[in-house]
Amino acid sequence: MGTRDKRGQNMEKNEVSEKQEELKNWLKKIGLSQNEFAAIFLLEHHDTCNEEEIKRFQENFKKQLSRASTQKETLEKYLNYLFSIEKFKEAGYFRPQCTSDGILDPETVKMMKKISKELTKKIEL
Repeated sequence: MGTRDKRGQNMEKNEVSEKQEELKNWLKKIGLSQNEFAAIFLLEHHDTCNEEEIKRFQENFKKQLSRASTQKETLEKYLNYLFSIEKFKEAGYFRPQCTSDGILDPETVKMMKKISKELTKKIEL
């Protein structure tokens, strides 16, 4: 495996880790436990679920929030759902968005996201 491949994998792992932390942080902010969110998500996406299925999904969900092998798309699906639920809206938050039209180079976009996160943290204090 070349250096470029390793760098790409490291970037992907960093993105996964960032998404995992983002999801955990949003859940804390709106007062939902990981188990509560997992149950809400599962019940919304499946017509019938028994207690055992819910518990199994809750355990899988918790593991997905800590594994480096979790797919970024899976975490984005959870975040998109979280941003759409009533509890999120009731808490007074709105969906964060970052749009890039390709004018800025990737490093500048990364720095802008970092600045935005820092400002958000300061506002919330």
